[in-house]
Amino acid sequence: MATIFAAKTYRNMTLVWTIAIVLSLLAVIDLIVGVSNDAVNFLNSAIGSRVASRRTIFWIAGAGIILGTFFSSGMMEVARKGVIYPQNFFLTELMIIFLAVMIVDILLIDSYNTLGFPTSTTIAVVFELTGAALAMAFIKTSGSLTEGTMLSDYINTGRVFLLFSGILVSILFAFVTGAIIQLISRVVFSFRYHGRFRILFALFGALSVSGILFLIFKKGIESSVYWDSPLILWSGDHPYYSFLMVFVATFFLFYLLSLLFQADIPRLVVLFGTFALALSFAANDLVNFIGIPLAGIESFRAFISSGTTLTPGSYDLAFLSDDWLRNHGFQDWVYAAFFLGSGVVMVLTLFYSKKARSVTETEVYLGRQHSGQEHFEPSQLSRTLVRHFLKFYSSADRLLPVKVHRFISKQYQRNDDQTTGKRVDEVIYFDTLRASVNLVVASVLISLGTYWGFPLSTTFVVFMVAMGTSLADQAWGRESAVYRISGVLSILGGWFITACLGFLGAFVLTLLLWWGTWITIVAALVFMVFYLVKSTRYHRKRQLEKVRFKEEISNEIAQNIGWMRNAGSDTVRKLMLESSKIYFLLVQGLLDENDVKLFEIRERTQRLRDRVKGTKTEFFRTMSRMPEESQDPGQFFIQALDYLNELTNTLLAMVNPAYEHVKNQHKGLVDYQRDDLTAILEETNAFFNFMVHLEKDKKFALLPELQQRKHSLFELIENMRLHHIRQIRSGQGKTRINIIYMELLGETRNLVTYSLNLVNSLKHLF
Repeated sequence: MATIFAAKTYRNMTLVWTIAIVLSLLAVIDLIVGVSNDAVNFLNSAIGSRVASRRTIFWIAGAGIILGTFFSSGMMEVARKGVIYPQNFFLTELMIIFLAVMIVDILLIDSYNTLGFPTSTTIAVVFELTGAALAMAFIKTSGSLTEGTMLSDYINTGRVFLLFSGILVSILFAFVTGAIIQLISRVVFSFRYHGRFRILFALFGALSVSGILFLIFKKGIESSVYWDSPLILWSGDHPYYSFLMVFVATFFLFYLLSLLFQADIPRLVVLFGTFALALSFAANDLVNFIGIPLAGIESFRAFISSGTTLTPGSYDLAFLSDDWLRNHGFQDWVYAAFFLGSGVVMVLTLFYSKKARSVTETEVYLGRQHSGQEHFEPSQLSRTLVRHFLKFYSSADRLLPVKVHRFISKQYQRNDDQTTGKRVDEVIYFDTLRASVNLVVASVLISLGTYWGFPLSTTFVVFMVAMGTSLADQAWGRESAVYRISGVLSILGGWFITACLGFLGAFVLTLLLWWGTWITIVAALVFMVFYLVKSTRYHRKRQLEKVRFKEEISNEIAQNIGWMRNAGSDTVRKLMLESSKIYFLLVQGLLDENDVKLFEIRERTQRLRDRVKGTKTEFFRTMSRMPEESQDPGQFFIQALDYLNELTNTLLAMVNPAYEHVKNQHKGLVDYQRDDLTAILEETNAFFNFMVHLEKDKKFALLPELQQRKHSLFELIENMRLHHIRQIRSGQGKTRINIIYMELLGETRNLVTYSLNLVNSLKHLF
């Protein structure tokens, strides 16, 4: 009996030891994954307005992160007693809960990073903890909460509801606040504020900086034990005097810089706001990444130091409290080392994470001032919202007095040739005034949330403030509103998906870890590593495609006609080749009845259409900057892009019904249809190969031969159509596949026609 008990104790100890080590490693991975998503919170305004080079912005944000980590000690209680009650679980149960939460969190947030979607790491952790604790509660009570036990004994349901409702309210509040403050700021300062309003900007900047510093340091002094100098303690005892002193000093500093050196005060506010928001992020969100591993390690350390003879599976953590942690927990310098190490990892992630740039790009594009290629397709809901808003705007506009209307319209006027600041390394998406409002409003809201003691969703506070200022700044015009609102709704919908997937994933994984122990732990970790590797490769592939696409439609298009004749022609040729490959794979997929291949072809066709659309949009945007001698030939390039667009529409008209037919497991092609399509495929490929060879070598004298090939192909298609009709009359074939087959023949004719017209357009261009 003693031998069995010893063996069981050894197995439990080994399991808990292993989980503690794994939690430490997962904390580092979760930091990287989490910061890659949350970095958009404090980077989007500075990067969107290009107040400095990207590297300079990273260094400023990094300094804020390092300092903010030392303000986060009070927020660590979320993992200890904020969402669940760890004292009602045994050590082994708690460690399995934490392991499940960390694995699910890494997989979930990395998925959003790969897609370039910002999401809430706070809500992810809250619902993952809730799901895992609920699963363990079911295990402990054999599936039913009986014998006096209640769900509230394991899960702090009141806290979860408070967090959930608080975040919901913060979404609307942040949007409305951002819109109102931006409207006031724009009406006061207009778009033509450079070199003007020195005193007003000095007041605005001083108030912003003082307010942010007041909230940050008041919270930091109360929650952190690392700030014990006499000056800081005096500031804590006399907060309003401190605020007034900082305000006066900052006002005179900003005014002198503006007066003597023509300093752009909004730009300085953006730089400071980036620092402050990064600090608030680290203070508020560090718990999402290391709070759970730290709580697990503390619990394990308590077990080791207790000297008990109990096994980890029967070791009660009821003694775990704030008093015990103060007397027996890690020393302050150990926590400081944890926080500092976390800050270093987060700063390195800023500089080297490609996925962080994808997430930032999505948010910046949704808020950019000018229209262009959009990242989201419009939805019926976005169209409805825009339609109703336009009606409301028209009604409100008519109610405004004429003088007020004229004044506001004047303040919103922008000069076409007006620059919004010095271009640093990339395009400027919005000016420094809007960027400073974004940062100041978001920093104040997040600091207030931190001061009141529960973690807000920093992602959605910052995101909704930025969207509110975009609306107030008229960035969502008639040309882009449906796309931008659709993007906002998609990201908000992703928030609910995060909550559901986090809850369900942690619930299921906790059950599997409890029942499978070592096998499930190894399998889950192997799958996590495999998934991270695959997602990184997929993201790298997507980014390479975007880079090539941007290079192909770079601003060289506006310089001279040589781009259209050389690089532009190469771009069109590549798109033609891609069209021919898609057609070949489409017919082959239908012949093989391979729904997986047809699904891939459908996605590939959609990407091709987006590329063509993006090229055309960029060309129109830059056409006004082209030299006069390039504008007349430019019509042929536009014509070629029009035919390319028709090509992609034709391919979609073929691939969509073919994919649906095969996916629904309908009957496939009959023998004569297979033979006919194989023959057409060979002739069409020969036509495309000859066409590409003709265009590449600029042998436009061979166009009559290409025309003859087209007629031969049309004659073949017509003969097959007549043969097919005779077969239908004789009773052969099924209705569904007959329709697919006839559509394929007809769309193949269109494909060849548009391709020939495209080459004719390129001939006129040259």
